[in-house]
Amino acid sequence: MATQLNSGDVMPSIIGKDVDGNDVDIVSSVAGDWAVVQFFRGHW
Repeated sequence: MATQLNSGDVMPSIIGKDVDGNDVDIVSSVAGDWAVVQFFRGHW
């Protein structure tokens, strides 16, 4: 199980895929800015 983040903790790297199938480091792509990350599972 993952460890809970606390206020002030550094967000760990999250690698996802963009619409073209390329790997994207979500955390570094928004570094220094506020962001909301929404995960869409797709097919149930």
